Amino acid sequence: MNLYNVIEIEGIKMAVCNIENRGLNSRDSLLSSISYLRWKYELTGEKEYLFKTISHIYAYLELGFPYERGKQEFLKVTSYLDIDIDYIFPEQKWRNQKILLTKTNIRNLLGRWNPGLHCMKISDVVEDIIEKVQNRQEGEYLYHSGKILTQEGSETLWENTFKLYIEENEAILQDVNRQKYYELERKENDKNCSRRR
Repeated sequence: MNLYNVIEIEGIKMAVCNIENRGLNSRDSLLSSISYLRWKYELTGEKEYLFKTISHIYAYLELGFPYERGKQEFLKVTSYLDIDIDYIFPEQKWRNQKILLTKTNIRNLLGRWNPGLHCMKISDVVEDIIEKVQNRQEGEYLYHSGKILTQEGSETLWENTFKLYIEENEAILQDVNRQKYYELERKENDKNCSRRR
């Protein structure tokens, strides 16, 4: 049985991009959809809900969201389908790429930075990201360089567009243009210092 429906998964991913444009959190929206579809299966017993759930899980993982955050829900769905979770969603393949929070690593993630068209100099962006992650300044932050590729309302996509999401226990840097997400990890001594405060 082939549970990977390319067209459906791509459609879900496009819809999620539109959710972000409306100011909603796409990760949380996808996780809510997965839970809802699983609940509908429990209510009705119709397996079609589980197949739709599988497509939502693939979309969630392909967008680079943290595997660990949805793993318990994924386990419920695969157990209802009597499929081994490691067969369909191997954790090693979908684990978020973790990046140690250093100037060099952040600079490498940002890639080529336009020297004239940018929100701030590359060195300032690197410093800003490190400072915000180390201090756990919760929120969403935007960094960009290069020409504007597209603009709709208050939303703009530049040649290099990055969003930094910081929550209490995680920091994610999103490369919007390449649809990649990186989990930023503070150095061990930075974690220890923040616990002492």
